[in-house]
Amino acid sequence: GVTGVTASMVPVLAGSSWGNDVSVEGFQKTPDTDANARFNQVGPGFFRTMGMTLLSGREFTPTEVAGTSKVAIVNEAFARKFNLGTNPIGKSMSVGNSPLDMQIVGFVRDAKSSSVKDPAPPMYFRPYRQDSTLGFIQFYVRGSADPAHLLRTVPSVVKRIDPSLPLEELKTLPQQVKENVFL
Repeated sequence: GVTGVTASMVPVLAGSSWGNDVSVEGFQKTPDTDANARFNQVGPGFFRTMGMTLLSGREFTPTEVAGTSKVAIVNEAFARKFNLGTNPIGKSMSVGNSPLDMQIVGFVRDAKSSSVKDPAPPMYFRPYRQDSTLGFIQFYVRGSADPAHLLRTVPSVVKRIDPSLPLEELKTLPQQVKENVFL
């Protein structure tokens, strides 16, 4: 009954948020400019699995690993904030003030990330496989089967693959949303 599996570094709707300043092609920064954006490192199929709408471009592929050309996917709030218009595909960006070394390959509709109650922040996504230092990750499973059945099945599947992998806080996305509302 599994229809998608993906991963993210920052847990979705768990009150956690990572961000940094960015440089974006065509966006002029001054010392007083707010150039901060939230970010997440995600796996291939993240947007499809999470039910997020890809407006243009593409998702990340399994071949985008450490040492390959850096890529990013941005949301609508990011495109608005950094004056990218309605088609940011092909534009360049970077973290901080480093040379523009990352190409935008996808554009997604705004979606809640850290909090159910807050508007979607300007956000960019990177393939987690391009980070050779990543030390932790959250996995997400979408299925056509009953969610309770999937929750019971996942531990045995993971144990067969690697018995040393820890499993923590297994829950459905509706459970996560409910918990987030009370944060």
